[in-house]
Amino acid sequence: MVLLAIAWYGGDLREVAKVVFWGSVVFTIFPEGTWSAAAFSNYVRSGVMDYVVASPARLHLYLTAASLASSLLALPALGIQVAVYYLLFGESPPMAQPAYFAASLLIFLASSSFITAAATMFFARFRNPSLAANVVQWVVPLSGGMIPPTAMPPEAARWFAYSPLHYVVAPVTYSATGRWLLDPVFTLAAGLLVAAGLGLRSLYAAESAYERFRRLGKWAAE
Repeated sequence: MVLLAIAWYGGDLREVAKVVFWGSVVFTIFPEGTWSAAAFSNYVRSGVMDYVVASPARLHLYLTAASLASSLLALPALGIQVAVYYLLFGESPPMAQPAYFAASLLIFLASSSFITAAATMFFARFRNPSLAANVVQWVVPLSGGMIPPTAMPPEAARWFAYSPLHYVVAPVTYSATGRWLLDPVFTLAAGLLVAAGLGLRSLYAAESAYERFRRLGKWAAE
């Protein structure tokens, strides 16, 4: 990531630092929810989920809330990253477009919680979901947030526009650096639509898991 940014910004250390910092923010936040989802299998095997869940709506609410809450675990690491940036450059990490950033962050957090809520039921199929969690924690941030397409050659960057995940991940970095691959309004509108689709997908995953539990009396890998 650092080499890509240096090549694109011609060695401008501050520009490189901005790209690296905001890319690391995305990668720091998302895996927290992923590993929280992976830990769900422990609750399944211990029988805790049998008492927590009374309906598919309640299961969906629980999974989404747990994913959002797990994002807070990233705060200490984010604080350290801000402190390191300040020590190196004598200023807080600059934010080019605060309004767009606020909208982008909300879309990203909501989408992350929906993705990990749906992934929770997938992970529950395995007795050891670590491998699957590792794949998910890398694939989603690499959809444009951890390494923003604007730090890549245009020939490579344009392919990210075809990924739905790009519209919910990359805007965090775009709005913070002020460099967008596509029109900001279009990108955020697409992000809202993708986030809504992810929300419906996670609700479907919860409903399917609940129906399976009612029919078979177990969640998955119990």
